[in-house]
Amino acid sequence: MRTIDLILLLNDFKKNNRVFVELKDQKIAVVDLKVVDDEIILQTSNKLHGLKNWEFLLLLNKKPYYEMPVFYDTKNSHQQLFGFRVANDCLLLG
Repeated sequence: MRTIDLILLLNDFKKNNRVFVELKDQKIAVVDLKVVDDEIILQTSNKLHGLKNWEFLLLLNKKPYYEMPVFYDTKNSHQQLFGFRVANDCLLLG
């Protein structure tokens, strides 16, 4: 998924929804992002509270990022983000 597509989709949800990456049956909090080789890599943590939707959008919404694909960290590699779902006022990216 491109960054601009994710921004447009997330704009329709509540500002205070927490953002998580969903891996199998786990929710892992999105705490930051970094740009590596023209890709957005979501930084995650089990120990910290996830970013709120408005904070996440603030980090993503930069014109140079719009065409970059979004990935998230797993233990061994990066996985590309393909979509998300909403559950219990949380945005679960996956």
